[in-house]
Amino acid sequence: MSLNGTNLELTTARSDDSTAGRDLDARPAPSPRPRTVRIGLLGYGRVGQAVAATATRERDRLAGAGVRLTCHHALVRDVRKPRSGPPLGLYDDGGAIVNARVDVIVEALGDAEPARTLVTRALERGIPVVTANKTLVAHHGRALEALARRRQTIFAFDAAVVAGVPFLGSLARRPLVSATERIAGVINGTSHFILTAMDGGASYQAALAEAVERGYAEPDSRADTSGRDAAEKLTILLHLAGCRDVEVADLTCAPLDAVDAADLASAREAGGAIKPVALASLTASRPGAWVGPVFVRRDHPFAHLSGVDNALAITAENGHTVTFAGPGAGPDVTAVTIIDDIVEAVTAHAPAPEFVRPSPRGVAAPLLREPPASEWWLRVAGADGRRVSIEPTQSWASIRNTVESHRTQGRSAVALPVLAREPR
Repeated sequence: MSLNGTNLELTTARSDDSTAGRDLDARPAPSPRPRTVRIGLLGYGRVGQAVAATATRERDRLAGAGVRLTCHHALVRDVRKPRSGPPLGLYDDGGAIVNARVDVIVEALGDAEPARTLVTRALERGIPVVTANKTLVAHHGRALEALARRRQTIFAFDAAVVAGVPFLGSLARRPLVSATERIAGVINGTSHFILTAMDGGASYQAALAEAVERGYAEPDSRADTSGRDAAEKLTILLHLAGCRDVEVADLTCAPLDAVDAADLASAREAGGAIKPVALASLTASRPGAWVGPVFVRRDHPFAHLSGVDNALAITAENGHTVTFAGPGAGPDVTAVTIIDDIVEAVTAHAPAPEFVRPSPRGVAAPLLREPPASEWWLRVAGADGRRVSIEPTQSWASIRNTVESHRTQGRSAVALPVLAREPR
């Protein structure tokens, strides 16, 4: 048979034909085209540029997740300054970003302002916001999360603590996992890198300069070396644990330069290591918090961390400990977590659960203003040389009096909490 000169072969399907009884239209549906997600960036420094570069580099993998991320606009201080990230529209007016036609705002400014003002405006418009700004979250996260819930949108901040390990969302969604009795973590990659380098023979200044050169620290690194950065992260974790009224200023912070290379060597000789640790005990008998250098016994997992590696151990009231570990510094690892938050924000069907929930483990802020009762690693240096000892479990007031007593006698002295493998 022919039709318009084309030969057609007609066949009749037999009963044993493999296609018999099959709906010929029931073939695999073509994959839907990825949804285009327009991103506005508040800040186009190292992190902002890493977000744009990662979105471009990982476009095929993101398409498999159903999204195509496009970074369109960025807020910067100086639009004329050259940047290595993908080219996009640069503005020095935050309103131009928040009021643009974007699907998600990524806040990568740092500091509380103008971040809080601009994020508030975005959430008021119902735009999801993703941030890695621990200062913003520590000081204003509760209010911003509540605003996001009222506007039926998302305020995501997994990259604010241990940037390379997105676990904050899990804690927010899982009330039993986040029923915390004890928090202990190496959660500032910059300070950990510095102490690791010093332990290898570098001076404090050389280690700090290398951290800046590698992008692990900003040129002004006082937030890292003073303990403020880690204190802000610990405050976020305490909020998730139900400590509603705790503020960053409530936590005792010891600066990184409280210890020197000789202290690091003495710690090794004493069977441990000095690590920058954020520590909080939420038990009724031994409440307290500390941020700064800590003597970690050799059998504790933290003793074997190095470089920018972070780890966070959360112990529940039943004694079970969940540990999160991974890189905690660097724009690339931060960008990966931010982008995962973006994908989750645009594909989520409901706002995240409450940032701060009522919790029987919640401890009032005044009880967290001093370190928990602990053994103390005590270093004394004077005319008679350097002495190191482990003091029995005692209160902060007692160990502080001991340190002051040595100092009044002309000896320099420092005391660090002792972190053993078993916290109880």
